[in-house]
Amino acid sequence: MYAVILAGGSGTRLWPLSREHFAKQYLALGDSALSLFQETVARVLPAVPEERVLVVTHRDQEGEIRRQLSLLGLNKVPVLGEPEARNTAPAIGLAAWRLARAGGPA
Repeated sequence: MYAVILAGGSGTRLWPLSREHFAKQYLALGDSALSLFQETVARVLPAVPEERVLVVTHRDQEGEIRRQLSLLGLNKVPVLGEPEARNTAPAIGLAAWRLARAGGPA
């Protein structure tokens, strides 16, 4: 079993908190010190080891995704950067292609 986390976004839907290069998934909302993205990863990890989690994001956001993962002590989670933002279906297709091609995200 694998988990695919879609972590894209243009940062326009939760303005003024989110921005173009700091979309809502990087925000810590409520009482949590974790960002929305980090909370999602934390919810997935009890069911799927980090090597079987694949994060799909825009290539401009790869650095922040990797930073967010490193804050959780995770360095084995593959991050797949989309060359262009094309919404959910192409991101899922890209993840499926990567998993099928490699026999998994590793």
